[in-house]
Amino acid sequence: MKKVWEILRLMRPLNLLQGGIALLVTATLMDEFPGWRRILFAVGVVWAYTGAGNALNDYCDAEIDRVNRPGRPIPKGIISRQSALVTAIVLFGAGTLISIPVLTWELVGIMGVALFILISYSLYFKVRLFWGNLFVSLILGMAFLFAASAFGDIRKGVPPFFLAFGFNLIREIVKDIQDMKGDRLVKARTIPLICGVFRTRLLITAITVLLMLGALLPFLLNIYGNYYLLVLIFSVEIPLGYFLYSLSQNSSAENCGRLAALLKADIFFGLLAIFLGRY
Repeated sequence: MKKVWEILRLMRPLNLLQGGIALLVTATLMDEFPGWRRILFAVGVVWAYTGAGNALNDYCDAEIDRVNRPGRPIPKGIISRQSALVTAIVLFGAGTLISIPVLTWELVGIMGVALFILISYSLYFKVRLFWGNLFVSLILGMAFLFAASAFGDIRKGVPPFFLAFGFNLIREIVKDIQDMKGDRLVKARTIPLICGVFRTRLLITAITVLLMLGALLPFLLNIYGNYYLLVLIFSVEIPLGYFLYSLSQNSSAENCGRLAALLKADIFFGLLAIFLGRY
């Protein structure tokens, strides 16, 4: 039973929850709420691909995680690297099979891009300057495009795609500051290691300000209503302002870990704003 739980940990249960909520929120944005059978198929695909990508990432990052994430299943010795790889392969296959009943050519294109990003990120781009941050942010945002396409109107997924992409891009760069110690061991070319922490903070600030301004556009363009603006200001804009202040005062690995967790939690409030935005 313990090993089953550790395999679930490889898949990142919080990421799976976030993906499920993303699909449900996207379903509410449709002009006509999709059937639950289609929603369950979409959730199955997203969960399988997300879990596979995370398992493959842990397989590739086994040495780095011994320093940066010693509590993960592989560094703890509970799950072997080979088991993580097998888990990733099985989940990629399962996700592809689950998708068959809802497949369209548009979905084939989205899933093909997602599969390329998930695999190439872990095997090659993760340690490349900025590319790793970009790829993982794209894949998280693409859950909305996949869901909107599966539910019949990909255009409905565009605003939440950009919101999720921006949040996760900021979070990934903050995590690079947090993980500098382990990344040095494998000579990873992350932004803080190449450009320094000060310049990385400037980049984070610029992206965060763009996100804060861009998040207002759906309201200004009458895509979402007053409830969106209200929730956005109090649960997204203000926390992002606090995030920038805290990062400017303390860029330690401990504080960056705390701020990365804050950003991950704040994405849920962004989804809540989008959910309420149509009312």
